[in-house]
Amino acid sequence: MKVANAEYIASIVGGAKAGAVVKSRPESLQSGDDTYAVLMICDNGIIFECNNAAGDLLDCKPSKLTWQHIYSILPQLAEMSLMRGDHLNPHLRFLSRLGYTFETVGMTGAHFVSTVFFNEIETLGRHFLRIILRPVFPNQALA
Repeated sequence: MKVANAEYIASIVGGAKAGAVVKSRPESLQSGDDTYAVLMICDNGIIFECNNAAGDLLDCKPSKLTWQHIYSILPQLAEMSLMRGDHLNPHLRFLSRLGYTFETVGMTGAHFVSTVFFNEIETLGRHFLRIILRPVFPNQALA
C-alpha cells in the first residue's frame, strides 16, 4: 500500500493518526479471492479498494476504480441514501436480500445488469460498505 493511500485511509477511519499505516484490511480482500467483484466504499460513496474481479467486470484496472464514486458504476444508487445514520440504509439491505438487479455501468461505458449485495463492515469504529456485484446475463438462469 502506498504511503499516500495509507494516510488517506487513516484519515477516513478516524482514530488513526495521519501518516499511520492501517494494517487491517477487510477479510474479503485479504484472501485474494477473485470469484466475485468486490468494492469497498466509505460511507460517503467513494471506492477505496476493490479486487481484480471488479476490475475485470468493469473493464479496467482496479486502481482506476479507486477514488471513483459508486454512483458512476451504480447510477440507481444516486436516488437513495447509502447510509441511514451510522448504518447501512435498511432499504438497500432489503433489496440485496430480494436479489434486486441494478443497472451497472463499466468504465468503458458498457451497461449491464447486476445483482448487488450490500454488507456493512465495521473497522476501527467506522462503518464501511462492501458491495458485491454479480452480473446477470440474458441466457443465465437465476438461482
